[in-house]
Amino acid sequence: MESPDRQTLRFTTTAKASADAHALTHVNLVRFDLIVDSAAFFLGVVFLATGNVLPGVAFIVIAGLFIAGSRFHPLQRVLIAFRFGSLLGQATEVTIEDDGLRFENALATSFVPWSSITAVRSSKETVAFFRDRVLMGYIPSSAFASPAAQAKLVQFATSRITPAR
Repeated sequence: MESPDRQTLRFTTTAKASADAHALTHVNLVRFDLIVDSAAFFLGVVFLATGNVLPGVAFIVIAGLFIAGSRFHPLQRVLIAFRFGSLLGQATEVTIEDDGLRFENALATSFVPWSSITAVRSSKETVAFFRDRVLMGYIPSSAFASPAAQAKLVQFATSRITPAR
């Protein structure tokens, strides 16, 4: 993406989208958690195979719940809905400009200059913008016309924040 010439994207805020963006805050920790949970699941299978049914079932159930929790963020979604309920369901418009990102909805307008952003992280669910470990804003994948359009924004944002470091 060369210059977006004030490209505008629109989406409706949801607890899921917010949780997906927050999940990108600690990507390495989430990866480590998945490895530990998978090992615990495997250990449960080993316990079952050796005849230790109770510990085996316990490890499998607990590890399965943790794996599901890290993938689907159910607790985070409930907490976000409870704490930020008035922000959810709002139509949000993000304007990508040469000098930063403008987020606008019925409740607020904010501008985040590229010089304030230290990292952009992307997953198949969202693109998130950070200042160190603080989430500055996000755009869910549903706002993009295609995965290629999302990748172009990530490329453009990366080119803008690299000089600011």
